[in-house]
Amino acid sequence: MISNILKENTSFLEPKIQDLSSQIMAKLNKEMASNTEGKFDSIVSFKPTKETFKIIDYIDEYLLVNLSLSEYFRNMFVAYTELPQDMRAEIVFKEQFDTLNEAIKKGKRVFVNIKDKKQTRMEMEPYIFSRSKEEMHVYLLYKNLNSCRSIKLYKIQSVAILEKDATFTDEDIKIFSKMLAYGPQFFYQPNEQDVVVRLTKRGQQLFHKIYVHRPIPASIENDIFTFKCSYIQVVQYFTRFGGEVEIISPNEVKQMIYNFHNSFVQKNKLES
Repeated sequence: MISNILKENTSFLEPKIQDLSSQIMAKLNKEMASNTEGKFDSIVSFKPTKETFKIIDYIDEYLLVNLSLSEYFRNMFVAYTELPQDMRAEIVFKEQFDTLNEAIKKGKRVFVNIKDKKQTRMEMEPYIFSRSKEEMHVYLLYKNLNSCRSIKLYKIQSVAILEKDATFTDEDIKIFSKMLAYGPQFFYQPNEQDVVVRLTKRGQQLFHKIYVHRPIPASIENDIFTFKCSYIQVVQYFTRFGGEVEIISPNEVKQMIYNFHNSFVQKNKLES
């Protein structure tokens, strides 16, 4: 990365760029190594395997600029922990991530093993990767049995690319576009309408305070909020608002909210 920045912003020749890059990295590594506070709470030991021996040998030969191997790995671990959780998932599950991206690029279906209680095995048509706005998870958007869905990357244990082509209708692409815009972690049904709600002043205060899974409004007019996101997201989010929210339309979402609160009331009656 440093060498690329030097190439873009200087007229130095390649040997000079590489020399400067090494010097800059050495300086940064020294500063990181000197800041030892809180870095020796535990000791991690590992033994090179057949798979990692060549990598460690390469690090030892080319990347240890005024550093020991242990210092290099310590700095690498520190840099890893400072990454957002979704970026860490791409590193840990790199094999699955790269294979799925290859299938997406080629427009092919895949066969995957899912990490769940049933150890599900299934064929799917991968469309694109997406992230939650909280930077917590990486989601694969895919189609299975004509239904557009999403799955967290870490739940995919293994991937095999098939020779079958992946095909997506205009309706599929429309649903995936909504998932990308409003949240990949929710299920979207075909032909969902805009959800219109009215919020009291207290409800508007809650809306600005409760960040997790908050739906993105398509428009706001005074106390009227319009959403184009999943019905499920609206229901899961606004059931916490009680009487501070009124569902104006559609009737299906009204009924879902009513059913949630009614089941809660019935449960309390039985327990009392």
